[in-house]
Amino acid sequence: MNSGIKWMELSVKTLSEFVEPISELFTKYGDGNVLVELSGGYNPDENEKPPIQNWVTVKTYIPKDSDYLKKQAAIQAGIDLFRLVGEIQSLRLEELYEKEWREAYKKHIKPINIGQKLAIVPTWETDYELGSRILIELDPGLAFGTGHHPTTKMCLELIETLIEDGTNVLDFGCGSAILSIAAAKLGARSVESLDIDEQAIKAAQQNVINNNVEQKVKTFIGTLKDLSLEKKYQLIVANISSKVIIDSLPKISAHLDVGGHGILCGILIDRSKEIEKHIKDAGLEISANIISEEWVCFSVSKSSIRI
Repeated sequence: MNSGIKWMELSVKTLSEFVEPISELFTKYGDGNVLVELSGGYNPDENEKPPIQNWVTVKTYIPKDSDYLKKQAAIQAGIDLFRLVGEIQSLRLEELYEKEWREAYKKHIKPINIGQKLAIVPTWETDYELGSRILIELDPGLAFGTGHHPTTKMCLELIETLIEDGTNVLDFGCGSAILSIAAAKLGARSVESLDIDEQAIKAAQQNVINNNVEQKVKTFIGTLKDLSLEKKYQLIVANISSKVIIDSLPKISAHLDVGGHGILCGILIDRSKEIEKHIKDAGLEISANIISEEWVCFSVSKSSIRI
């Protein structure tokens, strides 16, 4: 017999260009992680190509508490507006119990090797050959960040190349703290992890403890506005939405030490030119960009103090 907390699974199928705004909508009104599932049905190993109309499913989960109808209505209203301008299917709702939610969620999260050094392994996996890789044990809980999304992969790959012993790091919008933990295990001296979501910070704190990096990684609820104006970092990582990146670039630049690096991700390719302009306006230089699927990740630097 089912028991425990009830959850509502909200899911919608769309084309790739609407993944970002729908994810932002789900993040704003939902309390659960945002999952992005690419459609299958083809085998690239046999030279089969994905269909031209390649649908993506975006999901989130909200607890069925006294506020869930209000949140559900806000999400429905947003989806209805998006459907006026793009190809988006109807919002689907499904009620799940706690155990069902956890089992549905775990199906999406498997061990994964990233870059040359890292292995991201869910805490419930007991049979995994680590080899010489650095282990990051992860239970995302209700937080974004499992290592499977292209933006998280790109951030981890760049962190691996940019981190140096003694680096001070800021993880802005830390989610599960996967990027913070990777930075700490790759040699950072200290990492500050910020997120506005209490559930994300709760998951982040537990993941930090599970990975024995609590001496290096400190998690906080807050935004860049909560940081001391004098605080400087040699590496700032922001794997968030394009809108938040644009709004935050002046403060990211202000908190980035001269000679430091920034990693900006969560940006769809069709917004890359717009982001490039904002990066330059903030006094930062673009060192490189990498692309995966529909996403672009910028590596930026600060070579001098802006006058």
